[in-house]
Amino acid sequence: MISRTDKIILWLTQFEFLTNRKLNTIINDCDDIEELFDNLQNYRAEMLNIVTAEEYHEMLKTRSLVDIDRLLENYDKQGIEIVTIVSNDYPELLKETGAAPIVLYCKGDISLLKSECLAVVGSRRSTKYGRDMCTKIVHDVASEGIVIVSGLAEGIDACAHRATLDVKGKTIAVLGGGFMNIYPASNIGLASEIVTNGGLLVSEYKPSEQSLTFHFPIRNRIIAGLSRAVFVVEATEKSGSMHTKNYAIDYGRDVFALPARINDIYSSGCNLAIRNGQAEMLLSSKDIIDRYGKSKEVKNTSNILQLTMEEQLIYDALLGEEKHFDTIIKEVGLDTRTTQTWLTRLVLKGVVEKYPNNYYALVSPKSE
Repeated sequence: MISRTDKIILWLTQFEFLTNRKLNTIINDCDDIEELFDNLQNYRAEMLNIVTAEEYHEMLKTRSLVDIDRLLENYDKQGIEIVTIVSNDYPELLKETGAAPIVLYCKGDISLLKSECLAVVGSRRSTKYGRDMCTKIVHDVASEGIVIVSGLAEGIDACAHRATLDVKGKTIAVLGGGFMNIYPASNIGLASEIVTNGGLLVSEYKPSEQSLTFHFPIRNRIIAGLSRAVFVVEATEKSGSMHTKNYAIDYGRDVFALPARINDIYSSGCNLAIRNGQAEMLLSSKDIIDRYGKSKEVKNTSNILQLTMEEQLIYDALLGEEKHFDTIIKEVGLDTRTTQTWLTRLVLKGVVEKYPNNYYALVSPKSE
């Protein structure tokens, strides 16, 4: 059910001069968005810190939800739902990234937005090795009830979606344009299959918006933001999949990469990420299933931590005392970015706590 607040936020997104940053400022600084809408004339000073006088008067002049009601009625006929950043249906994982879209346009099962998700990304010019491994691993992972997220592109993305459908799993496709302009056109049928089989199409772009080239790197933040982890199957060093990997690192997500021959250009990005400690080498679907599958331990009753080699180095360095970030770098022997990445993961796991002035310490175990 669309609330009045949702409608007001949708109304705000109709103004092209309100960028995502400006919209966030309005929403975050306003205690009551409905009060702002109803009495916009009383918020002139506040609004002029965000928009120009001309833009402010345009908002006053068009302050009505009549057109929004018509728009929502039209969306409903097309099977489109909207989920705003204040909606209960909005995924918390995405919201916490700090780069969350204000509105998600959805077709399909929106409950998947809050599922345990794995992003699977890779080269559009995929090899047989990449497709075969993607299919095998996704078959296993999707069969465990983990939702597969990808970008509906040619190559590995399409392979991941199809492999999920093969085992009657659920998949989310994040688009780089509106539903009326799905790209590539060759995957329009796949998009329809995803929805028909209980999956979900998601876009931050209005249904009529074109799929523009610069949209795709931007939408990769959503793919990473929705997911607990990102699995890079094949990628060159400067590919869009590497952008998704970087978003995942920034958001403190786990990253897996499929190793391949060192002279294979389409796996050079994966091999480099593994070598640099930015991704865990994926050798089997078990690596993912054990961590995120239905059978995973909800509570670690044995109190035994499962840490990567890098996490163990940091854990050992912090044993017994609080230390500054610079000291940790010197003791573990990793570069600054890698150390920050693994420290962030340990903080998110509740193993390490960050203190003021860039100091870190192990979290004291709680008694049962």
